[in-house]
Amino acid sequence: MAEIVLVAGTSHSPYLYSPPDMWNEGRKRRPLIREGVPMDSDETNRSKHEQCRAYSQVLREKIEAVKPDVMLIFGDDQYEQFDFSNFPAFGVYMGEEVWGTPPDQYWRRILLREKGIPNDGVRVKGCPELGRALTEALIDRDFDLSFSLEAHNKERGIGHAFINPSYYINPSYDIPVLPFWVNCYYPPQPTGRRCYSLGKAVRSALEEIPLDLKVAVIASGGLWHTPGAPDAYLDETFDRGMIEAMKKGDARGMAELFDETPWEYHKPSAEVPAELARWTGMKGGPGGGTGETRNWLIAAAVADGIPATFAEYVPVYASPIGMAFAYWDVN
Repeated sequence: MAEIVLVAGTSHSPYLYSPPDMWNEGRKRRPLIREGVPMDSDETNRSKHEQCRAYSQVLREKIEAVKPDVMLIFGDDQYEQFDFSNFPAFGVYMGEEVWGTPPDQYWRRILLREKGIPNDGVRVKGCPELGRALTEALIDRDFDLSFSLEAHNKERGIGHAFINPSYYINPSYDIPVLPFWVNCYYPPQPTGRRCYSLGKAVRSALEEIPLDLKVAVIASGGLWHTPGAPDAYLDETFDRGMIEAMKKGDARGMAELFDETPWEYHKPSAEVPAELARWTGMKGGPGGGTGETRNWLIAAAVADGIPATFAEYVPVYASPIGMAFAYWDVN
């Protein structure tokens, strides 16, 4: 049977991969009209960057210790493979290979794309066998998943939610990856309750799948951040509530906090294209980057009842974003 050897979560913000001395330059370009968003000094930013790197190293060492055969990564899609012609709530990528652009090549990719030059990025082995088995098992558990046997947008790549985490926690990119898409940005999205139920179903399914595989379950993204929003701010109360629930092994409590959090979607203005405003004309729960917390809810539910062994939080006001890093020992 497939064996879950680790459950973990990590932020994947570009701020993790950019020099901290440049953080406040990025902050100055953000249209933060909301008052009261702190701004750290360059020295504090350097200290927070070091913290984040150190916490990423903890996850890397844990990955190296458990030696998974595959990383099942719960992540989102931001117009990388899907668009409003078809956007799934949940989906599994069953390709033989996962291609994407690592964060250290992000700006180079943009320049190459503007010039029409192909970008090789990184290529990671997929895990279609587990993808097929997991999809079948989840359908048996009343989750009707979308699936992709090949990339829809072959030039864009699978998406940063699935490539960025490996940059620190598996920098050799030698562990196969099974991407599991979750609609985190575009309303209507899955509720926290539904994500909690999915995580429970994933654990049940993996424990019954007759494949000799060691699986690391990874949540990618979050916690609170609203990139591009005109009133972006950092809700540390929300983030710390999530971290405390992780430490208690209370995935249901995380889902309840998520669903109880009020959220307002901003309709696009003349200055903000509809695509960037992520507005579909329908209501939903927390969106923007904060919606990536759904990935954490699913992973935490896989480890439901087990307190997180390691759970750390770094508020980065330059973005602003709540960086989080955690893992659960499930064996």
